[in-house]
Amino acid sequence: MKIAFLKTGNETGVNRHILALLKYFQNKGAQVREFDLTQGDIQQTVNEILEFSPAFSLDINSTGVIVGQQEQSKVPLCDAFGFVHVSVFTDEPLLYFPSLLDIRQANNFLPVVCDLKYVDSLKALGINKGLFYITPFVDVDFMKKPHGEKDMEVVFLGPVSDPQILARQAISGLKDQLIPFFFEVGEFMFRNPEIPVLVASEYVLSMFHQNFQEEINKWRNEKPEEYLRFLNDVSIYATSKKRWYILSFLEGIDLKILGEYQGELKEGHESLQISSYDEFLDVLDRTYMVIMSFPYSVPSGIGFSPLEVSFMGCAPVIDYRMTLQGFLTPGNECIAYMPLDRADIEEKILYYLEHLDEALTIGQSARQKVLEKFTPEDRGEFLLGIFEQILEQAGKSP
Repeated sequence: MKIAFLKTGNETGVNRHILALLKYFQNKGAQVREFDLTQGDIQQTVNEILEFSPAFSLDINSTGVIVGQQEQSKVPLCDAFGFVHVSVFTDEPLLYFPSLLDIRQANNFLPVVCDLKYVDSLKALGINKGLFYITPFVDVDFMKKPHGEKDMEVVFLGPVSDPQILARQAISGLKDQLIPFFFEVGEFMFRNPEIPVLVASEYVLSMFHQNFQEEINKWRNEKPEEYLRFLNDVSIYATSKKRWYILSFLEGIDLKILGEYQGELKEGHESLQISSYDEFLDVLDRTYMVIMSFPYSVPSGIGFSPLEVSFMGCAPVIDYRMTLQGFLTPGNECIAYMPLDRADIEEKILYYLEHLDEALTIGQSARQKVLEKFTPEDRGEFLLGIFEQILEQAGKSP
């Protein structure tokens, strides 16, 4: 079995974990070759891919999708030359709508999502078949082994931005009549933290006058790219609003903010400037607790970041959602807070700051859970099984 990995530069951050699947495929006898679409002439790269003659191509978040022009229509490379293109979505597919709109009619496109709600996003983009789900995981070889010596009590995981800054940027290019809709959808998502942007936007739209509804429907039908960009901006704004809300009443606590920061720092807060992923892991290694707030781009699953935090032996302090128990057990492998309950958040942070030994125990339990349940082997086995079934059905030999 030949698998072509189509990348756009070196994978960074959580996407690096997906490379573990390539190692698994190779260990099971598959022939895997990487092709960097950012290097050299794209036509030459395409020729090299075709010469390699893969049964499958693989990318992350549809960034390796290649589409050619044939007369008046766009034809995906996978359909033109008869191989299956697999995209593993570690992030919200709506963020990658330009490439997905080009491939929605493809016959040989196989999306693999790491959050079940991503299926709804793909269907909204016109992609309705061949959808598979794998839970996030951690590549142990990619991570650092924790040293166990901790000297930082609590860190807040960013990025964090003052929502007003993001709102000004988002609405600067909007028509005046769309601005109230932007804020209404964002506020509705903030008040309902488990509601994804597609559901929130449709619900809020139904509250507006019929003439406005018709205007929005016309806009998204005629200019879908603009509408999808609008939804992404709302989602990013709502995420920043959630995080800013938490930081606003943790003022006075000695809190390190890890990741990009935009806005005025609160009393007692410090923005940690890091320049590499190794430095990111070093900070986690030194920390007892890491406060996280789910972005709306992770609508129902666990995401990769809480698993990285857990692997490094930190107690994940994470907003409660209905699906959380299926990943980490509150009180044992994580500290769960109600995302809009200020008293609950303050009480839990202050309690574990006074009982760092308990936070350390939770971090150790979380690390053990990741080592037992969130490694790439079973995900690789599942995907390889799908590939083999496809080849068998197509009458091809591996």
